[in-house]
This record gives sequence, C-alpha cells and structure tokens, in this order.
Amino acid sequence: MTASDDSSLSTAERAYEAIRQQILSGELQEGAPIRQDDIAAQMGVSKIPVREALMRLQSEGWVTLKRNAGAFVTPLTASDCVEMLDLRIALECRALEIAVPNMAPSDLALAEQLLKRYERADSPQSWSDLNLAFHQALYAPANRPRLVATAQAAQERMGRFLRTHLSAVNDHQRSYDEHFAIHQACAAGDTKTAVRLLRKHLEQTQREVMAYFRLSGKTTV
Repeated sequence: MTASDDSSLSTAERAYEAIRQQILSGELQEGAPIRQDDIAAQMGVSKIPVREALMRLQSEGWVTLKRNAGAFVTPLTASDCVEMLDLRIALECRALEIAVPNMAPSDLALAEQLLKRYERADSPQSWSDLNLAFHQALYAPANRPRLVATAQAAQERMGRFLRTHLSAVNDHQRSYDEHFAIHQACAAGDTKTAVRLLRKHLEQTQREVMAYFRLSGKTTV
C-alpha cells in the first residue's frame, strides 16, 4: 500500500466517523438526505473518501444509497428494532455468560461506578451513554471483542430511538433496578442468574419497542 493509499483510507475513516456521529446525535435524522458535497466541503476533502464512507455505512445499515437520488439515513422499521434486540439478546447473554467467571474486583467496581452515575443522571442522553458503558463494562471480561462489538453496533443503532421514544423517569428507575440486580448477580459469581436477569431486561425493552409501534400506528421511526 502506498502512502497516498494510506492517506485516502485515513480520510475515508474520518468521513465515516463524522457521518456516523451526525446520525447518532440526531443531527442527521432518519430519512434525511446526506449531501456529499457539503460533507466534503466541511472536511476539506474530495468526494471520493466521502463516497467510500457512505458505502461502508450502507453495508452496516446506517445509510441507503439510491441511484440518481443520493444517500439517505436509513429509517428504522419496527421489524429492524425487534430483530436488533433479538441479536442483542443472543450476543449479550453469551458475552455475559463468558464474562462472569472472569470478572475481577476492578471490573465489578467499574460497573458499579457507572451504575451509580446512571442513577444520578438526569437526561436521556446521559442515560443512554451510561447504559452503553455499563453493559460494555460487564462484557469486557469475556475477551470476545468481535462478539461485543457486534452487540454494541446494535445498541448504538437503536440508541437515539430509545432516547427519543422510550426514555422516561419510570423507565429510567426500572432500568436502574434491573441493572442493579444484574450487577449483584455478577458480584456473587452467579452466572446463571445474571444471564437470566439480562435476558429478562432486554426482552422487556423489546416488548416496549413493539408496544410503541403498535400504539403509535407507525411502521418506521
């Protein structure tokens, strides 16, 4: 690989991260057009690395590329959300099953610290960020980076939807209580109970997502 090739990849990576963060933050909303010229101008680059970034984002489900129409943020459908939670249940329960026997006191202390911050947090964005960090802290001792990264991608893809449509004070307290119980089981080294509680926690979120779409009459976010 030449130096110029390496530079191109680095620029495409930066474009990828910039567009992805705009989607995650809500600056680019579901269904919104993504204007390659604007992004290239903002970054001071050509459209080539921007196109590479968009193709990667399309392969990950973030973006839809339409011939003669350009790029758009892919809307989340009801079936997308349900299936991503199926994926999370399978992957995260497996990650926790492997992680619990490997947890050191420092792992449990980090998760407990994040949980306390989650309890005190007062905004959906903070809840979402700390929720993700707590789950990642629990799964890290599994030492299965690809498994955990795949689960994290599903978490992030649904993050703004959950913040916008399902975050509420009652949900926050319920989620804290469920997280606390999972942490207690992990601290006791009770793998079976920890995995059972995690599955119940994620399945409850899945039911809430299904209820949102059913009651709102919507089929996409």
